[in-house]
Amino acid sequence: MTPELMAEPIRISSRFRSAIEARILELERNAARDERLLATLTNPDHRRRHLLLVEKQLDKAFRLREMLAAVCARAEAGRARAA
Repeated sequence: MTPELMAEPIRISSRFRSAIEARILELERNAARDERLLATLTNPDHRRRHLLLVEKQLDKAFRLREMLAAVCARAEAGRARAA
């Protein structure tokens, strides 16, 4: 058995889950707003850095969504094994 399978499943409280979901929505909203602001930037370097900001915001939101999906899957698998 791999160390991951032997480890206790990760469980998070619904309050923590809600906080993470709120952060994901905030990141996605900010990325959308920043993407709209790109049209107002004339300096190529400012545009490049702003695009990087949008990419990072969306990447972080994606990684948080992946983490939540993994936590749910592990928690459900842990309950199924315990039953």
